[in-house]
Amino acid sequence: PAVGAQKVTPISIARSIASNPLVRRTDSNQDITTMDDTQLAQVESLCETLYTGLPSSGGEKISREEAQSRLLSLQSSASFIPQCQYILDRSQSQYALLVASNSLTELISSHWNNFTIAQRIDIRNYVLGYLANNGPTLQDFVTLSLIKLVCRITKLGWFDDSTHRELTDDVTKFLQATVDHCILGLKILNQLVDELNIPTTGRTLTQHRKTSVSFRDLCLFKVFQLGLTTLKQLQTRAITADHRQEVILGEQALSLTVRCLNFDFIGTNPDESTEDVGTIQAPTNWRPVLQDPGTTELLLDF
Repeated sequence: PAVGAQKVTPISIARSIASNPLVRRTDSNQDITTMDDTQLAQVESLCETLYTGLPSSGGEKISREEAQSRLLSLQSSASFIPQCQYILDRSQSQYALLVASNSLTELISSHWNNFTIAQRIDIRNYVLGYLANNGPTLQDFVTLSLIKLVCRITKLGWFDDSTHRELTDDVTKFLQATVDHCILGLKILNQLVDELNIPTTGRTLTQHRKTSVSFRDLCLFKVFQLGLTTLKQLQTRAITADHRQEVILGEQALSLTVRCLNFDFIGTNPDESTEDVGTIQAPTNWRPVLQDPGTTELLLDF
């Protein structure tokens, strides 16, 4: 359906993907508490210093290196996940949101095996719901960090539960909502293709290929078609958007189709050859779309 055909508000998107608060770990040997507003202000001050080099108003004067060192403590233990959530839920500082999101990505990647399947799904739904409610109003660097987080969770949890394999369906709700949500949805799909196509540090090549092949067989063609559909809607003026939005939609949709075509379909290691491969080893069921002259014409129009 065309963008705007189904009027879906941000909050209803979040509800439709069953957004829940992050679970709080209650290890018997550790008292886990969230931060308070005073501590939040301190974190925001450190983030301001880290990214601008300027001392906070009324705060102690410290160097960027010291600010970075203090903020890295958020990545030192999975027990800091509630603090990261507190920052995301309460802070108005884009730099603080970026630090919280980056810290969550590091914590989830490093401590993945410490979480139950239910906790992993809760975290996934929280981040996706957060993007639905707040994504269009965030700075791009914050949005991209949160998108990377939800895609990393999706990759690591791919075989845990079918919920993780349904991200493409969840993102379709973004594409059917506002234009800004459609842009956000395309960004998520772009990152998802990259995440499932590029090996992750700390995981074996066998683990990567198993997940990558499953994504290829279950989701990649649908993602490719979503990119083509968006381009077609732009071409036929089926999307009601201003010029800036149309440009971004076109860039994101075209980038998505190219990423899908560049996917490592057969597990070729690019380091094994210095020559560019001039063919696409796409699955057989892609052939009708790829051989359709309309597909080539559509791509060349953009």
